[in-house]
Amino acid sequence: MFVYDPRPTFTHKVKVKVPVNGGFEDQDFKATFAVMPTDEVATYDLSQGEGSSDFLKKIVVGMDDLIGKDEQPIPYNDAVRDALIGQLYVRKALVRTYFEAVSGAQTGN
Repeated sequence: MFVYDPRPTFTHKVKVKVPVNGGFEDQDFKATFAVMPTDEVATYDLSQGEGSSDFLKKIVVGMDDLIGKDEQPIPYNDAVRDALIGQLYVRKALVRTYFEAVSGAQTGN
């Protein structure tokens, strides 16, 4: 049996390679995504920064496990979402995580 949900959401761990001096540091957080219909996804130019940012602003509905430099939790809000989407390495990780989740693809396939 298949359960129909007109606007499903799901939460996945987003793995981010954060640039640091001389390399990268693996970090992660959880993001909650709202599934967007395929025909609507096609209206975004995901190869461009503005298109992928606009797309993510529509589908990212929550973020957890965020902390500041002071190691204090950062609550989710649109400003935090927008600031993180503004970082290329976070934006790419969010887009990759979303599409891997909705397509059922495994990393490396």
